[in-house]
Amino acid sequence: MAKDNPGDILSCDWNPVIGCERYSDGCRNCWFLDGILPWQQRLGKVPAGVRPDEVHVFPGRMSEAALRPKGGIVGVVQHGDLFRDRVPDDVIDEVLSIVDRAALAKRRPTRYVLWTKRAGRMAGYLGRRYPRGLPDYLAAAVSAEDQGSADERFPELAGIRGTRIAVLEPLLGPVGLSRHLPVEWVVVGSETGAGARPLDPRWAASIRDEAKARGIPFFVKQLGTSHRVSLRLLEGREWNEFPPGMEK
Repeated sequence: MAKDNPGDILSCDWNPVIGCERYSDGCRNCWFLDGILPWQQRLGKVPAGVRPDEVHVFPGRMSEAALRPKGGIVGVVQHGDLFRDRVPDDVIDEVLSIVDRAALAKRRPTRYVLWTKRAGRMAGYLGRRYPRGLPDYLAAAVSAEDQGSADERFPELAGIRGTRIAVLEPLLGPVGLSRHLPVEWVVVGSETGAGARPLDPRWAASIRDEAKARGIPFFVKQLGTSHRVSLRLLEGREWNEFPPGMEK
């Protein structure tokens, strides 16, 4: 489980909606499209006829009862991208309404992470839905893989009021992050699996230095190319920093 994996920032996930398509170079070896979806279909947990790019909604999961037992740091729609163009606004509305209701019913703090590469749509949607800023139980994460994608997506992240997470995963080249700070958390991770492109630890160290110069928590998910072998040491230590109020 994610909660027991020291290289995962999430405690668990909730996937009432699935589906995605390759969007940029960081999607070339997508773990969902190439691994999770076929595996779930073999297990019978996803109908065999569901296409990878389909917006597939699970009625049984799309409920407060399905989300309420999950705690800690919960990834919302990890098996896809909630903010891609094919997802209708009413589906996003339903997902966020369930999150809002579940969060208000919680007796212990839980944080729900919305994670996307489609930063513009996320920023516009969240700005309209929460004009005073994100409620404290929500966090907005945007992932980028290189300097070009960081420069395109992170300015949109900067416009969100609330807890913002800059995720450099899979990190495919050096990224200068300073112009896109501050954010509340910086996370770095490598690509893993067959055909994975290696991460140069110097890229991660440079990002760490920029984050720490601004006092921003820094987390390394993994640095190697195999998900079976944990390789998380950056210059002799693990980086497991979380923002205040976010606990697995």
